[in-house]
Amino acid sequence: MKKFFLMLLAALLFIPAYAQTEADNTAYPDHSGSRQFLRGGDLTMVKYIEDFKAKFKYEDGTVGDVFDILEHYGVNFARLRLYNNPGTGVKCKDGVTRRMPTRKSWTKKATDYEYAGEDDIAALALRAKEHHMQICLSFYLSDYWSGATEQVIPAAWAEAKTKEALGDSVYNYIYRYMQRMVAQGTTPEYVSIGNETDYGILYMDQNMNYVSYGGHQTRNGVANMVYLFNKGYDAVKAVSPSTQVILHHTGGDQGRMGACKDFFTAMRDNGGKFDVVGGSYYPHWAKDHKATDCTPTGMLQWAKLMEQNFHKPVMIMEVGYSWDPYKCPERNGGNWAGQLGLNGSYNEASKEGQRDFMCALHDAIASDTAILGYMYWDPIFVDQKVNGSWIKSCWAEKYDASYNQWWEDGNVISNTTWFDYTGKPLPALYEEVNSRQPQKPQGIETTPSDSPSRGEKILRDGQLYIKYKGTMYNVQGMPVRNL
Repeated sequence: MKKFFLMLLAALLFIPAYAQTEADNTAYPDHSGSRQFLRGGDLTMVKYIEDFKAKFKYEDGTVGDVFDILEHYGVNFARLRLYNNPGTGVKCKDGVTRRMPTRKSWTKKATDYEYAGEDDIAALALRAKEHHMQICLSFYLSDYWSGATEQVIPAAWAEAKTKEALGDSVYNYIYRYMQRMVAQGTTPEYVSIGNETDYGILYMDQNMNYVSYGGHQTRNGVANMVYLFNKGYDAVKAVSPSTQVILHHTGGDQGRMGACKDFFTAMRDNGGKFDVVGGSYYPHWAKDHKATDCTPTGMLQWAKLMEQNFHKPVMIMEVGYSWDPYKCPERNGGNWAGQLGLNGSYNEASKEGQRDFMCALHDAIASDTAILGYMYWDPIFVDQKVNGSWIKSCWAEKYDASYNQWWEDGNVISNTTWFDYTGKPLPALYEEVNSRQPQKPQGIETTPSDSPSRGEKILRDGQLYIKYKGTMYNVQGMPVRNL
């Protein structure tokens, strides 16, 4: 009985401090003393990079496991993005049929695709939890990339032409996968429904007319948009009531404040359910959005507007900064600036410039009691030449229709990662945490290199097992026989 009351007390203490009624929430409550500063990034493609034999290193050049290194430098948050059936050919908005490229070939069957699907994400979630990281699970609700103007219905749901049919697909899919995450002990603290869903999710008709609301637009209409989001929300809460559900808009800077406010107003006023306001913040795109202040100070203006209007905590879902003016000099002549070449109003694309930006971002987030933290994009998607071959770019392709081998030589973010072209960590990774927040508590060790969790992940009959030194284990590390 005593144990029960202790567990109940712990559960009550875990309830977020922002769970208040809107009536008394004119000023956002200060919960900075009780919350953990979430500092992380998107780690979805770790296995993809590892399979290419890329190297990740500590400051002294020692090669290590990337999760060990990230935890060592204070990373405590992992974003994992889940695709429905990655590898399936999808006709995108420009009319070109694409699929997420594989490590071995462009034409590999979808059923053999190893990355960003259910098994891969489950295995990465285990590694994240082993390294004491919270998880943000992003349901992309697509077989391929999904973003602000491209939300292609998964091939398996192609016949679902009504909102009710799509809603059932969304609910059942999220409910089932959330059950799997809970069963293996990796319940995500956060879930985002879709990715950069400015115009909704799952466009029932890629060419249908926009439906306006405020200064914003949606392709499916506001009622349908809210219906689909709510089906995802309900599925998450049915499995894990404590998991916080994020809606993710591209607006996370001063230039998109109006559009972002319109989106969340439409959601709220039409019964939309969400727990956290999510936004993408890049100085480069902030300038493109006509922001007069591309710095973290401008981002704070956006965050304060969101918290004042919607009384919800805020998450920086994506952030990035170029540490080199050009991509790897050995790659494609080294004369291309990559995706974030401008860095907004920042003139310095250098390792020190990236560090200074991340420190400023950290200070800005810490100064605001509603911002939970940030997730860097994409800290580990490095560009390296291994055994004479470059790592294929996968999703980070160079957008040039005339470039015949775009999937071979893209990686638009190779100069925005947290590791340089040799795999060594950049100052943005280790100096921000060293100067801005306490080190990892003493006594918490990383997972030993000989832990069974480092074994081969195997899915059988819907359950995940680990094969290590000839023995099969379940995800709790207990030996399993008769398999």
